[in-house]
Amino acid sequence: MDDRKTPVWLGLGLLAGLAALPGLAAGGAPLLPLILCGLFLACAMHRPSRARVMDLCLAAVSGSTLRLVVILVGALLIWQLVGIELAFLMAGDVLAYVEVVAALSLIAANTRLAPVRARAAQRLRTLGAALSPRRLGIGRAARALRRTRRKPPRADDGEGRAVWAFA
Repeated sequence: MDDRKTPVWLGLGLLAGLAALPGLAAGGAPLLPLILCGLFLACAMHRPSRARVMDLCLAAVSGSTLRLVVILVGALLIWQLVGIELAFLMAGDVLAYVEVVAALSLIAANTRLAPVRARAAQRLRTLGAALSPRRLGIGRAARALRRTRRKPPRADDGEGRAVWAFA
């Protein structure tokens, strides 16, 4: 191992230390950033430590060990959210169910209503044709009644303009 990697390890140690600062300022002890900061500073200063950490990292990322760790960490992270996610999922599913049922009932009502409306309009047209004044023989009398309306009398004012008088 050469000493050209020392600034990289120092930079990683600095980043881990900066990540630990808010927790330290709040009065807590952020363990993971502090442990990583110590590990990175040890790797920057001590060559055998750096070699040991690099060997362990290479063994972890080579092959099925990494896949197993990723699966376990993913399962643990997902398991923490199971309760909340199930609550949101069930609430969302109930609302989606109600929305789908409402949409289907409206579609079904419109589907059933269209033939009923067409049948009712056909019956009204048939009834209207059967009860038409011409068919009942009262067409002339109805027209005569409309023509015999009395208009209000017209009177002139003093200047010769017509004024309608309402009685």
